[in-house]
Amino acid sequence: MVITDKKLVLKEIIENADEKLMGLMIALANEYNDTEQEYSKEEIEEFYRIKDEMLAHPESTFTVEEAHKQIRNKKR
Repeated sequence: MVITDKKLVLKEIIENADEKLMGLMIALANEYNDTEQEYSKEEIEEFYRIKDEMLAHPESTFTVEEAHKQIRNKKR
């Protein structure tokens, strides 16, 4: 099911929802939106290692346009 289909289903559920279901959906959305992403020290070090490696070898990186072109032309 693609995102547009999911949104249509969700809209129908919301239109038919009672007070209890609406409260639960709002609480779930708030919980989802309030979560903070936390990274371990090792993960942060890995991010910096990757960044440093990319900066040391700019010839092996792609522009956004180049990346899009490669992704779109990739055969499945």
